[in-house]
Amino acid sequence: MSWVKSTSFLFLLVVISACSSSTNENVKRDVSSDEELLVNGLPKEEYPKADRSKSEADADYWKNRGRGWTKFKYDGYSGKKNKVKFLKTIASPKNLKFSKELSGRRQDLLEENLYDTGVSPNEKIDCDKIMKRVHRSAYGECYFHKYEKHLTDRDKKLANQLRMGANNERFGRNITTDAHDKANKQSLMNPSPLEISQRLFARKNGKQVDAPVINVLATAWLQAMNHDWFTHGKNSKKRKHKIPAHSSHKDFKDGMEVPATQSETEKEQKHDSHGYDKTFRNRVTHWWDASQIYGSDPEKNREVRSVWRNGVNTGKLIPFGKIAVDHKNRRLRYTKDGLPVTGFSDNWWVGLELIHTLFHLEHNWVVDNLLKPKKSKICKGDIQQEECDQIFFEKARMIVSALMAKIHTAEWTPALLDNEMLQIGMRSNWYGMREITGLSIPFLRGKVGGGIKHLISGLVGKNTLDLYSVPFTLTEEFVAVYRMHPLVPDTVTVRDAGTNKAGTKVSTKDMIFRKAQGTFAKHGSATWLNSFGTSFPGAMTLHNYPTWMSNFVAERNTGKKHGDSARMDMGAIDIFRDRERGVPKYNNFRRQLNMPAIDSFKELTPNEEDQKTLAEIYNNDIEQVDLLVGTLAEADRYPGYAFGNTPFYIFALMASRRLMADPFFSDYFTNEHYTRKGIKHVQKQEMADVIIRHFPEFKNRFYVKRKTVGSKRVVKNAFRPWLPVYNDVKKAIQPMEGL
Repeated sequence: MSWVKSTSFLFLLVVISACSSSTNENVKRDVSSDEELLVNGLPKEEYPKADRSKSEADADYWKNRGRGWTKFKYDGYSGKKNKVKFLKTIASPKNLKFSKELSGRRQDLLEENLYDTGVSPNEKIDCDKIMKRVHRSAYGECYFHKYEKHLTDRDKKLANQLRMGANNERFGRNITTDAHDKANKQSLMNPSPLEISQRLFARKNGKQVDAPVINVLATAWLQAMNHDWFTHGKNSKKRKHKIPAHSSHKDFKDGMEVPATQSETEKEQKHDSHGYDKTFRNRVTHWWDASQIYGSDPEKNREVRSVWRNGVNTGKLIPFGKIAVDHKNRRLRYTKDGLPVTGFSDNWWVGLELIHTLFHLEHNWVVDNLLKPKKSKICKGDIQQEECDQIFFEKARMIVSALMAKIHTAEWTPALLDNEMLQIGMRSNWYGMREITGLSIPFLRGKVGGGIKHLISGLVGKNTLDLYSVPFTLTEEFVAVYRMHPLVPDTVTVRDAGTNKAGTKVSTKDMIFRKAQGTFAKHGSATWLNSFGTSFPGAMTLHNYPTWMSNFVAERNTGKKHGDSARMDMGAIDIFRDRERGVPKYNNFRRQLNMPAIDSFKELTPNEEDQKTLAEIYNNDIEQVDLLVGTLAEADRYPGYAFGNTPFYIFALMASRRLMADPFFSDYFTNEHYTRKGIKHVQKQEMADVIIRHFPEFKNRFYVKRKTVGSKRVVKNAFRPWLPVYNDVKKAIQPMEGL
């Protein structure tokens, strides 16, 4: 047996050991309830109970949650590792215990915490026409058209739900109907959202707590991804809520008026919601399909592909399926009303312009360099140029959206959750054991059960698709834990693209909505990109919302014809929206995920001042703490994590689900559909490669020249501060490494 094969075998043994959890694909932990609950479509009592009790599971959680489990090492993973070191890392007793606990809990969540709120019927959908070629459709529908053979036996019944994951489909839930109903009956206004925002969210004396191990580009990336995944759409114009004034908030002496979340139409409400009394619609596709770049309907697809002159759409499409972007100035095109020409432009600011510009440029690069050279193979036979252009657009979109998903999985997430085992785990989500061993062991794909199958094969590639008997959607709970406004800094230090010298600080308030276009133009794309790459966001803690967010006028877009403008406090809005949408309180949320509840404010946070404030606001009742407050306060965090374990376990569930429920990351993720070069591009390219490709002047922000031949990659992750700030951060935190 060769060394590589023997290493693969050892790796497999280690993985089996790590994943041999008491809970697996066919074993269910009991869900506490007096009512009969449907779990994946079957009564819970039909599942055998796990061989550990609730108290035993809670004890295992606290024992293996990560305290003393791993050493922190800044930017400590660089892709393929020395195989001996890798095996040594994952084979340590502490790491094996942690992996067993985490993989078991993720499997439990996949089995127990996916709930169907109903999919719309297949009205007037011609999937034969829409999917005459396999591609990401404009509305995100028909993904499972003639796909039944690829589904597991338990999922085959879902093949006919052709609107699954499409634009305007409902958000699903990760909680039971009784938890949802209970949350809806609680007061929307008590305790005061304005008081919570001022006393728990506002930065003390306007001072920001930095997160120096990541850069502001990571903040912009997050919002760009959120725009791809979910929006509740424009708020109601008729229904409004009035949050009463509170003495702690001087800016809203008459209270704050909040438009209600957009309701379902009368027709939409008729669809069976499976017991959920209040449901909301996602007004973009649920899929990870880069809809923020391309749009979630045919009209927006065409607009993004159109030729624009002086802010006017000429109605002509750009040849070869390319999309609109100003290549010369490396920025987006704008309409005459000041709206950026892109798939989704709500809540616009300079950060979004940077991310969108990069991937508009990347789309066109993919067309020119990966697809056009293979035109004869891609556009076979006697095909008209217009249809060939459409094929180029479709394939470039598939490649770009997959690349963005890979970057988020293997780079953005490990940047915020910075310890070695997590980084190994996230790369395993995408690559499985292939990256470490060089072998895919295809005969095991789709043949082994439980958590082990995900580590062996990853969540991407043939035979990896699994819906767990529930139609794919994103969920209200997933939206809730992505409320990460503390990441937005008060200011960004302008660092010149040419000299790399730090200059003035610009308030992020001057970068938003209609101000964005002018602020961006003042310094240009290169300087702004360099500035975001070398500035720090805020940390995900209490008392760290941007100062200006406590009183500002929000708009839904950047143009003159903007709508839904309202003066608001963002922290109060975040609290209110979770309550309005039936998201459980913090402790109930944890119980729904089979996590142990927190018994006291002292257990929630070690900060004595915060303990006192929390007790005052919530009348000494830990059960009333709002989800967002609890997640920002919680001391229950793994080493190196930017946020706590409560949102982490929802991410472990839903980030995995986004990949494993999407055919375009499973049996469609092939050379046939993406092209051979397209697949290679997705698998090999990283965020730094995208940046350097379109801004080659920034190569020295990641690499340093060696005295010998070539250069050395120093900054491994583009969401870390770039050089020279990277070295300053590393030097400052070196005393912490190993803790």
